[in-house]
Amino acid sequence: MYKKLKLLTLILLSLSVYFIYNKENKNNLIYITIGDSLSLGENSYGGINYGYSDYFKDYLKKENKLLVYNKSYTSKTKTITELYNDLLVDEVITIDTENYNIRRLLSDADIVSISIGLNDIILEANKEKYLTEYKEDRIIKNIIDKYKILIKEIKKYYKKEIYIIGYYENNTKYDEMLKKINKKYKKLAGEQNDIFIDTEFLSNNNKYFDNPDSYYPNNLAYKEISRKIIEEYKKKNE
Repeated sequence: MYKKLKLLTLILLSLSVYFIYNKENKNNLIYITIGDSLSLGENSYGGINYGYSDYFKDYLKKENKLLVYNKSYTSKTKTITELYNDLLVDEVITIDTENYNIRRLLSDADIVSISIGLNDIILEANKEKYLTEYKEDRIIKNIIDKYKILIKEIKKYYKKEIYIIGYYENNTKYDEMLKKINKKYKKLAGEQNDIFIDTEFLSNNNKYFDNPDSYYPNNLAYKEISRKIIEEYKKKNE
């Protein structure tokens, strides 16, 4: 009886140590961000500073949860089609002698955020001499069709919810299309159990833009976007 009690005590102590260790050592999350200039962190003057993903990365690191952060598959000009092609060919990028391929990164990831579609709107809109409501709706439909295919491809490798970062308006000729694409993205995120991050609060608010001639925001705006991501992350994980 004594031996059995001693064995049970040892098992309970071992389990306690195991759970305490795992509670204190949470730095095992892999966070990947993919997409366009907003994910990269383009500022109001075309330079690259901290984006929302960098601030979210800092939060995870501060909370002792981060193992890997990767933003290799972001670029200023990234479109839905380009990102989709990256997946099809399993694009490899070398950084500091290390090779990263996108499918493996997504398969290993615990958190993925994406902002994509802005460059598609700009490219398609600039092909038109005059933008009518009909042309805008046609452009948005084509973009959404491509976007659905992209998300489906991503989810072949990444099985958890995606943080979909919405767009905002800033007195550009693309504002109406940005409103429309946001509604579509939000609806699709709800249908696919993804998380839509609404950035409408930035729209036409001077405190978030240092250059009135640029669509891209300042650091304060990126911090606010990351705050919304953190809020949603906490709802899911705390």
